[in-house]
Amino acid sequence: MAELSFTKAFLAQLDSKPVKLPANHVFDPRDFQARQPFTLPRLSDPPHPQLPKKVKPAAIPGSSKSITIHLKSARNPVLDITLDNVPLSGASIQDLKAAVQSRIKPANAESDSEKVPLEKIKILWKRKPVQGNLVTDALASEPDVLKGGKEVEFGIMILGGAAVLPPQEPPATSTIATGAEHLAGKEAMQEPDTAKKLPADIENRNVLWSESFWEDLEGFLKMRIKDEKEAARLRVLFKNAWESST
Repeated sequence: MAELSFTKAFLAQLDSKPVKLPANHVFDPRDFQARQPFTLPRLSDPPHPQLPKKVKPAAIPGSSKSITIHLKSARNPVLDITLDNVPLSGASIQDLKAAVQSRIKPANAESDSEKVPLEKIKILWKRKPVQGNLVTDALASEPDVLKGGKEVEFGIMILGGAAVLPPQEPPATSTIATGAEHLAGKEAMQEPDTAKKLPADIENRNVLWSESFWEDLEGFLKMRIKDEKEAARLRVLFKNAWESST
């Protein structure tokens, strides 16, 4: 009897204390009551306000990577177009098609002003039509090219055929020099060829041979005219004019 009374007293004392569960105890999910899913309330004033637009930060002048793109077609019409200093950041397949469109016309065109629709011009990469809108999409498997400073060759396919536009002849220039030009030519001939230039003048002219000078010039043009393609074209134009004059 003493043991039974002791057991009852011990169990009664345990019942008065709070229940403690171990840290690894798992409750049975079937014992919980089902809850209704909570949904966010609708906005009271439709239409809904527009999300803030993402502002793309302007690229630092001269920091964009560029490549040289060759567009070639071995079939009729035979084309070989070279695009220098094409920026990778904004070059699109549509731009390449536009460059091809400016050099061709429909096969049965009566005038050179007629254009081939862009839908009929296909740009090929590794003999397959390019999938995507940007040049970087086509070159995704070429990490070395995406670093910039490389040359890439794309193929061209024109549905329905086309004809190459004849090259535009440069405007005829007068062979008669004006009096001022004639006088300037005489003064230049009278100057001795062995005239020595100042060291500072020679150092300043050597800057034109560095590639960084032309990159800075292209960056300045981008900042002023807000057009990367036009800035790249003007850079090539200025550089070619300078090289032809030296």
